[in-house]
Formats: sequence, C-alpha cells, structure tokens
Amino acid sequence: MRIPKWKIKGVTDDFTECGCCGRRGLKRTVALMPLDADENEDGTAEDVAYYGTSCAATALGWTQSKVTDTARAAQAKREQRDAYARMMISLYAPVEFAPVREKARLFYGRNRSLRDTGVKATEEVAKLLANARATLADTTTGPARPSRIEDFRRYLVIFSSDQQIHRVLHVPDDEGKRQEQATAAARRAKEIRGSVLVVAALDGEAARDVAYSHRLAPEWIEKAWQDAHV
Repeated sequence: MRIPKWKIKGVTDDFTECGCCGRRGLKRTVALMPLDADENEDGTAEDVAYYGTSCAATALGWTQSKVTDTARAAQAKREQRDAYARMMISLYAPVEFAPVREKARLFYGRNRSLRDTGVKATEEVAKLLANARATLADTTTGPARPSRIEDFRRYLVIFSSDQQIHRVLHVPDDEGKRQEQATAAARRAKEIRGSVLVVAALDGEAARDVAYSHRLAPEWIEKAWQDAHV
C-alpha cells in the first residue's frame, strides 16, 4: 500500500499559484503538510506546500474528488478549532492576570466536575490560552487570526425570562446607532420579561459563552476590556 507523502491541512485562497506545476490564477489551493516515514507531520507552517487540486491528487495518489472532500473536511475542522480558540480567549484572557481566587471561580464555575480533583485552575487556564493563541496564530491555510483582548468587540445580549439567550447583536461603533440599539434591546427585553447584558468577545458565538459566564467574574471581565481600550 502506498504511503502518502503529504497530509491535507485544508484549503486557502491566499495562495493562488500551484507549488508543483506553477499554474497561476487558481481560485484556491490545497495546503499539504509533509509527513515523515511514520506518517507524522514533519514540519511547520513554513514547510507547507500549496498545490492545485490536480497536482495534489497526483502527489497523494488519490482522485481529485477525494482530495476536494478531504480538504473541505480538514478546513471545517480547522474552523471548529478556531471557534473553540476564540471562545477560550474570550472567556479566560480577561482573568489571565486576575487573583487566583477569581481565576478559579471562573474556571471551576464552568468546569464543576474538575473541582476537588487536583486540577489547578491557574495551570489549566494558562494551557487553554496558550493552545488557543497557537491555534489562531497558525498560518497553514491563511493569515493569523485576531487573538488579543484589544481585538475584542462589544456584543449586546438579550436574555429571555428563563435566562436563555434570545439574541446576540454586535454593538455598532456609531454613538447614535448604539443608543438606538440599546433602546430597542431594552424594549424587546421588557416584552419577553428578560434582561440585557453587554459583553466583549472575539466574535458573536464566543459572546454567548461569555454572557453565560459573566456572573462568575464580572469585575475582571469589564476591567480587562477597559484596560485594553483606554
């Protein structure tokens, strides 16, 4: 059985020239990571080759349709990892330099099964942030993605009466539009007997998790935003 020389990491439109045949003007290319004799990844983002679908199929000994399907699946997994990384940074970056007690309250509040198990919140938070930042810094299939508190954006979250999230809205930069949004949100919250909360996160999905966890460390979450945007 032929052992593949490459592993498909995803697809990208940042490289439009095939690194194998030199064809230019491609809509996208397949990112290929070299493998060693044991089929382990043998390199970093700098070692990735970008081939057109046809050349990638030849290099792997696959059909073009298999290359396309595998590349799409790999890219989807990367996007899932990115989403998880944005959530971890949105949750834990604000308490990265908080007192241990505050950090532990947030971590164990979200991971109750780990309380009293010997797992240290400070170490776990550090690992989660390091892994998340590494994920978003990876340039295999595109440029590094935002990962700092300075990159956070404000989101307005409307809760229903049973404390479930009803809607998440990005807060506009324009002061007038912000006022209009806040008024409309307050009116909607009153209609559904809910409440309104403004949080900061890297994206709207992460904002949902931040909103649910906000009560665990409200002062530090707000302080981190203020310190980063003075």
